[in-house]
Amino acid sequence: MKKLIIAAVLIVFGFSANADANTDYAKRVGGYFYTSLAPHGTWIEIGFGTPVWRPTMIRKSWAPYRQGQWIYTDYGWYWDSYESFGDIVYHYGRWYFDDYYGWIWIPDYEWAPAWVDWRYDDDYIGWAPLSPYALFDISIGIYYNYDYYVSYNHWNYVQYNHFCDDNVYNYYVAPKYKYRVHNRTKMRTNYSYYDGRIRNEGVGFDRIRERSGRNIERRNLVSVDDPRDLSRDRNSKDRNKEIRTYFANSDDISRDGLRDVKIERKERKSTLEMSKVELGRERNLDRTKETRKDDNREVIRKERENTNIDTRKKTEDTRKETNSDVSRKKIEDDRKIQERKELDKRNSEIEKRNNDQIKRNEENKRSEEVNRSEQIKRNEQVELQRKANEEMKKRNEVTIQKREEKKSNTEVFKQNDERKVEQRKETQKIEQRNQNNQNNNSNVNRNTEVKRNETNNRTQTKENTRTSEKDNRTRNR
Repeated sequence: MKKLIIAAVLIVFGFSANADANTDYAKRVGGYFYTSLAPHGTWIEIGFGTPVWRPTMIRKSWAPYRQGQWIYTDYGWYWDSYESFGDIVYHYGRWYFDDYYGWIWIPDYEWAPAWVDWRYDDDYIGWAPLSPYALFDISIGIYYNYDYYVSYNHWNYVQYNHFCDDNVYNYYVAPKYKYRVHNRTKMRTNYSYYDGRIRNEGVGFDRIRERSGRNIERRNLVSVDDPRDLSRDRNSKDRNKEIRTYFANSDDISRDGLRDVKIERKERKSTLEMSKVELGRERNLDRTKETRKDDNREVIRKERENTNIDTRKKTEDTRKETNSDVSRKKIEDDRKIQERKELDKRNSEIEKRNNDQIKRNEENKRSEEVNRSEQIKRNEQVELQRKANEEMKKRNEVTIQKREEKKSNTEVFKQNDERKVEQRKETQKIEQRNQNNQNNNSNVNRNTEVKRNETNNRTQTKENTRTSEKDNRTRNR
């Protein structure tokens, strides 16, 4: 009878696990996320029966993890969003930029203070939404099951002294300088498991405090029972000491709200490879299966102890139970061997993925270095060309100046020649006028002399006449 009960329990657990694993994705996401985010955006189905959420944004430059503040807590760097939907989409799920749909949010069940990648150098620190292909494992942290490169346009960079400021988006590096900053920074992704939840270490707390030159205080993270309390607590007096957040529980996540939400079905599929995306619930189901197996083993162990106690009383029953124990032990050993093989296989796959990721990161780093060197060469060529253009411009200016000076000298010579010609003409006119005056004077003198001679002649004639008349009178006498 006890064996039948154990078998029934195992069958029930097996069916329930299979039922959970084969449930539709939309049902696994739960109604809470749908009903809470519906007023702030649109739920769309982009293929594969997958509903994703797209926020209703007017500005084209909008991006996740832009409007908010970084706060250091017991769980690492916490993104305190200023947006009404930020309590869900920045602590659960992943963001993906689609060329057609823009930014879309893929729901997930695991909570974190922020799901972002980090980059840094000695001057700047930056972050970008974590890829949907990024998975978290307690033993190794973040690893990737699909090659995906986040463009530098999706990163936000600030200097260390503004990292923890309110409205940090006022200090972001301008888009035209992002490429330069992005190329000189290095990757940093540091996630761990702390007190039953994921911890986002990011760039080290001590490094940021040292580089920023500011005293950054650690705040307590307090859970609230009702997510509506978050908006009321934003302006509370205790905000400088503690940050309140909402941890969605199983009842909230399984709330039936799908029938109250409209899901738009789009014909155009997204570039997101949903076959490569693994949900936290699926990983939790695996953990639940392992827990159920442990519970079953504990039940079997207790049953064995009870059976052993009973078999001691009866020799024949003891022999039968011994034989059954041997068979169970053999089955258990076979199961352990099989589980160990599966675990080794899983670890080898994870190690392979990590090695592949390391290789991809090295290749990306090499490509970035090549791009950086090419950019430096291009900048040097541009600088040389600019200098050559400036020298050519100076030469042209000198040539133009010389031409203008030559032209001005020519015009001066020409004006001098014209002035000399005019002076000659004026001199000739004056000489001609003087000559005419002399001629006129000489004519006047001649006329005067002629008149004088004529007068003298007349006078002489008269005198001669008088003399002759006098002589004649004398003779006559």
